[in-house]
Amino acid sequence: MASVFAPPARAAGPLRVLTSFLPMEIFTRNVVGNTPGVAVASMLPSSTGCPHDYALTPGDMKKIASSDLFVANGFGMEEFLGEPVRRANPGIRIIETARTVIPIRGGRGDVNPHTWVSPRNAILQVREIEKALSAARPADARAFRRNADAYVARLSTLAAEFDATAKRFRRRNIVTFHNVFGYLARDVGLTVVGEIETAPGQEPSAGEIRNLSRTIRERKVPVVFSEPQYSPKIAEALAREAGVPVRVLDPVATGSPALTAYEDAMRRNLSVLGEALR
Repeated sequence: MASVFAPPARAAGPLRVLTSFLPMEIFTRNVVGNTPGVAVASMLPSSTGCPHDYALTPGDMKKIASSDLFVANGFGMEEFLGEPVRRANPGIRIIETARTVIPIRGGRGDVNPHTWVSPRNAILQVREIEKALSAARPADARAFRRNADAYVARLSTLAAEFDATAKRFRRRNIVTFHNVFGYLARDVGLTVVGEIETAPGQEPSAGEIRNLSRTIRERKVPVVFSEPQYSPKIAEALAREAGVPVRVLDPVATGSPALTAYEDAMRRNLSVLGEALR
């Protein structure tokens, strides 16, 4: 029975893997490791952030046309998946790594696509990448499995650290910049009671700020969390009105593609959460 991840027609030559944005690049590079003949690149610069509403450029189309595999998050994060990518390269294999994650849905039934901001979900997504690479290059399947196993062990340790620290949280209501930390909150028993931006790039009105400030006071939210890739001004204004400090949580959507970048950023997040919620 043929695998759903059938090898590309050009599998005998170099395997060219294109990732959609930073977290997918980090995960893929960890699975590939030093395997010869496999090239990993990111379509978006590591400074772009989440590709909400991103429109493909002619340069992107060229990258897609010259690749064998396209590693994406899925769940609607990359809205350009499907016809635009197929048009650029009909033979490319698209890997939606979040497909085995249990989704979080909003009030309108829309799926929260920020699955990777959870070590437990990251493990599932890494395994999807491993399966896709192994199917595309069976001769290197053992190396991909070995690399994925090592990375999953590190991610499992990270998840255990979050679990241990979460047991000491005395406060469990949080306000975030947008809905990027929903899966992490589910993992560690936090409740997101408010978001500063309810739609990507749409700043809250003065009335929304007042209502969110009231929620912070009523629900005894200890801090307002901002994100490093956005201006802190709105978060700071909200925090002043609510009388709480601002702290930064990093969803690992921008930064370095170093092999340990995800773990490093998430451990910084863990330290911030441990301090803010004690």
